[in-house]
Amino acid sequence: MLANNEGFLHPHINEGLCNDCGLCTRTCPINKIENVDASVQQKVYACYCRDEDVRAASSSGGVFTQLAMEVLSEGGVVFGAGFDESFSVRHTYVNSECDLDNLRRSKYVQSDTGNTFREVKSFLKEGKKVLYCGTPCQIAGLKAYLNKEFPNLLTCDLACHGVPSPKVWSMYLDYIKSKYQSDIEAVSFRDKSTGWNDSSMRIDFTDGRQYTDKVKREIFFIGFGKSIFNRKSCFDCKFRVANTKADITLADFWGIDKQEDSQFRDNKGVSLVIAHTAAGKEALSQIRESVFKKERSFDEAVKYNPRLLTSVMEPAKRKSFFDDMYSGYSFDRLRRKYMDNESIVYKVKCIVKKVLGRA
Repeated sequence: MLANNEGFLHPHINEGLCNDCGLCTRTCPINKIENVDASVQQKVYACYCRDEDVRAASSSGGVFTQLAMEVLSEGGVVFGAGFDESFSVRHTYVNSECDLDNLRRSKYVQSDTGNTFREVKSFLKEGKKVLYCGTPCQIAGLKAYLNKEFPNLLTCDLACHGVPSPKVWSMYLDYIKSKYQSDIEAVSFRDKSTGWNDSSMRIDFTDGRQYTDKVKREIFFIGFGKSIFNRKSCFDCKFRVANTKADITLADFWGIDKQEDSQFRDNKGVSLVIAHTAAGKEALSQIRESVFKKERSFDEAVKYNPRLLTSVMEPAKRKSFFDDMYSGYSFDRLRRKYMDNESIVYKVKCIVKKVLGRA
């Protein structure tokens, strides 16, 4: 896996070792798309963790943590996206509850899966239970790599808007460190201390200071919301709910406070959970004592979560953004050119999206 000039990881063939067997083409999950009727087979729930500390430490309702803790309690391992020492996003695994926190919370960057597919296969062959959480395409890739079903594997994917460039993320971090003249100690993309519906990007520095800004006006999130530095293939995603390979899909249950009574209106975070398989339904049954769960309709689930069904359109300015980045623009210059949230046009678009439930 090598990074292109936009910073995204892509598979590359070593031509010196290739014998033209065609296995990579036959294995690629893009060539095995099987659409299903998403509204018939799944069970849809609004959920949140009963443990208030776990819920507060999660981006939405804390269901991933409960699923993970159940697997760990059985001597299993949990794979997910975490930060490394430089705050790059990489998939890794944990086998104890004390290490789980790094895998919690959403991370809006393309994750490097590294050798985790091989590690999953090794653990599965040992008979260990494995939970693997990732984007829909990563789950499809894992399943294609394994090429058989394992009863001890549980997979979770996400309602994915698209993955931003790791290179842009790195430039952003350098910009923030330069601005604050300090190294970074912790990052939370969606800190809920101001509420689930109005969360903030939060960055803690080693000198004790803190950067925080509401997601709706934070510079990295403005670019993410405009999709100007998302991976190009995300604009035609082949692995949304209609052809997911995961046992469970996790997301924020946006709009639940508009549809439900007071039990979902505390602004602390509610998970949208869609169980696609018998394994997914069984996993939810195993954590029934630790989560509050209420079945909802598929239409309610997608009403304010359109990314479950459709991809965003590629923005006209995406190409020029990466052209400018490749030509040597600093992040600050890119920010001023493409992420100015004071733009009247941008404000109007945000209002329209919110009214239509597409934000």
